Amino acid sequence: MTIRELRSADELRRYLAFAADVYRNIPAWVPQDEHHLVEQLSGRGFAGTHVRIQAFWVEDEDRILATATGVVDDLFNTHWHDRVGHVLFYEALPGQEAASRALLDATCGWLQRQGCTAARFGFLYGWQLPLTIDAYDEVPTAFHTVNPPYYHRYIKDAGFTTECGAVEYIINFTPDLAVRYEQMVRDAGARGVVMRPWRLADAEAEAGLFSRIYNATFGTHWGAPPFTPEDCEDLIKELRDVTPEDQTAFADVGGDTVGAVLAVPDINQALHRLKASPAPPDGDAVAAALSAIDHGVLISISVLESARGTGLNLAMAARVYLAMMARGYRSASYTTVLDTNRRSRRTAEKLGGRIRRNFVVYRRDLA
Repeated sequence: MTIRELRSADELRRYLAFAADVYRNIPAWVPQDEHHLVEQLSGRGFAGTHVRIQAFWVEDEDRILATATGVVDDLFNTHWHDRVGHVLFYEALPGQEAASRALLDATCGWLQRQGCTAARFGFLYGWQLPLTIDAYDEVPTAFHTVNPPYYHRYIKDAGFTTECGAVEYIINFTPDLAVRYEQMVRDAGARGVVMRPWRLADAEAEAGLFSRIYNATFGTHWGAPPFTPEDCEDLIKELRDVTPEDQTAFADVGGDTVGAVLAVPDINQALHRLKASPAPPDGDAVAAALSAIDHGVLISISVLESARGTGLNLAMAARVYLAMMARGYRSASYTTVLDTNRRSRRTAEKLGGRIRRNFVVYRRDLA
């Protein structure tokens, strides 16, 4: 076996294509955007200015057996006064325990040489959401991925232990929920809350506002990195072609912006349909797959401390869920919520959510 540090775009494309071998017999798999990930892994994409990245694979006679990427986010570590690195975009073939262990040891070794004292596996907001521990046969929602069950054995065998759990809620829309949501929005309006959609065409201005609200809200939220306005501008530019403005909102009270919400169509529904096509999809096929989406994904609610406890979080979520229902969506997710975040979990439950999927984050000390 040989472990290689990857440098070229061609190597990164081969790295990403390896997933098709792993998931050949897993129908729920959704291919990720190759162009986006090549840009990200080469340091030219989202958050590339404050991260160090190294992709690896382990091979045997030119056959890839497993892949992983080490990421050190200096802005994250400065914010948290920590020295943690991240192991992301891991994939491995079945029956390759030794190869997986060697690869993860090499990735952790690289992180240690970058000054890290611990490695967190599979979770960094803006990069990757954590591994699922159930619902392996269900198509994952946008930004999530599916993984084989044996990954957990491989990861623990490499010295990682469970650090944190998380959940995704699903809400099946009903007329009764619509009535409840409308009341939540009216109650907020009666308290002087004014909500407006994001102007996605003005990414620079909206990114500055969103990053300020988000960072103030999640500054002490476990695992959350601070996002620069440039990070958020890149995110908005990536999402605006598929995200209706009515699935976003800023909330103002007394002329001050105190809240923000971001939701997106479940693009994985479309990507999964297109994957099944025997021929490369053309523009009409892509448009048809996008128009058939009937599930939304709420990915972020931010509320400043001064406005918490007022029901603003419920009102913003209700507003975007009502917009989804008006578009004919049948359901939506509320994701990703840490097991220990009781406040956010209560919000999901009040919105009619029930747990759909569970996730796990792993950690390995590098002392």
